Amino acid sequence: MFNTIHNQIQFLKKNSAFTQLASINLFSKIGDRLFYTVLLSIAATLPEPHLAITIIAISETLPLLLGVFLGSLADQQHRKPKQLISTGFFRFGLYLLVGILLNYTSTLSLIVSIALFNFLSDLLGNYSSALIAPFTKLMVNPSDMSKAQSLISITSQLLSAVATFLGAYLMTIFLPKTIAWLNAFIFLIVAISFWLLKSKLTSYNQQLSIQKQPSWKLIKTNFSSLLKNKPILNDLLQLALLNGSLGGLTPIYVLFLQSNTPNSTNISALMISLLSATITISMIIGNSLSSICLTKISTQKLALVANVFLILLGIGFLVDQITIILLSVAITGSLIGIISPRFTTLVIQKYPATQLGGIITTVNSVLVMMPPVTSFLFPLLASANSQFSYYLFIGFALVTISLNFWLSFLAKKPLH
Repeated sequence: MFNTIHNQIQFLKKNSAFTQLASINLFSKIGDRLFYTVLLSIAATLPEPHLAITIIAISETLPLLLGVFLGSLADQQHRKPKQLISTGFFRFGLYLLVGILLNYTSTLSLIVSIALFNFLSDLLGNYSSALIAPFTKLMVNPSDMSKAQSLISITSQLLSAVATFLGAYLMTIFLPKTIAWLNAFIFLIVAISFWLLKSKLTSYNQQLSIQKQPSWKLIKTNFSSLLKNKPILNDLLQLALLNGSLGGLTPIYVLFLQSNTPNSTNISALMISLLSATITISMIIGNSLSSICLTKISTQKLALVANVFLILLGIGFLVDQITIILLSVAITGSLIGIISPRFTTLVIQKYPATQLGGIITTVNSVLVMMPPVTSFLFPLLASANSQFSYYLFIGFALVTISLNFWLSFLAKKPLH
């Protein structure tokens, strides 16, 4: 373990430019997540909380789905460092306005206005990530790319959890408008940090040979590139479907607890928290092991094992064994954590730097599509028959396994 930590520290020192850029980008993720809990808390106090929360959820999800267009736009930019600085300052301004709006009484129209600013901020955040994507390939040696992506995944997971907790904690100390202004200053720090790194980024930016072409043509090229590469397409669909299964898990798990412990609210709350912690911790463990553990086993085979444990998860629900459920979730989450950085590494190494912004955002858009669908579909089916929803996990895994073998066959690259 100490050797692993030492190697990671040495890697960060060796790749100082990457470390600085990744640190700034990851710090901005705190701003992406910090105000989310605050916004949900405000929405929950309104006379129509369900509608308000739905609007907020849309403002969080839609920017990810629009990443396909943002990535192609980012790839066309000749002056990426200047764009990174501008997006930071613009997001700073957006949250200053949010803080001003929060001086007024909370109404649905106010929530819609704030959700719109939140949407614009997240849109700029995804655009900023797309601008950064080519620099990662230029700054890090191919042999170290897996280690780089593993570190980013671990830190991103941890910061997301910390920012969510911090947002909830700050609500007990400050008014919502104060937290909005704190969030604004996070983005101000991000903008200034990009400005301080501008000369170094400019030297890398000059290595990019950018050819202007219509955005729709770039989007078509990106999708075509992903569809033609069957191993990458297989990994992408496996990750999307596995993420989707976890996306649909929480509502089914809550219904399962209600049917098994109907009068134990405290126990249910504790067990829901335990599930959330299991998913987060297992993914972090998987991320940390990605570059050093099971390196000889293909991502397709790891996905196959993850789906086997997804079947075991469905069985755990059917036999009312919460231990089997949590164990299956832990192993599935760990395997997703191992696969994800390796997949990102494969994508970065496969495609040219000038195309990476569009490719990465297209991949991210596909990955985020499934969890909202399953989180809506699974409980809807469970309302008719809870047993059917348990079998759904088994069926979902069998379909994913079949897809895995089919795409491996098409690629003429069997599991190894």
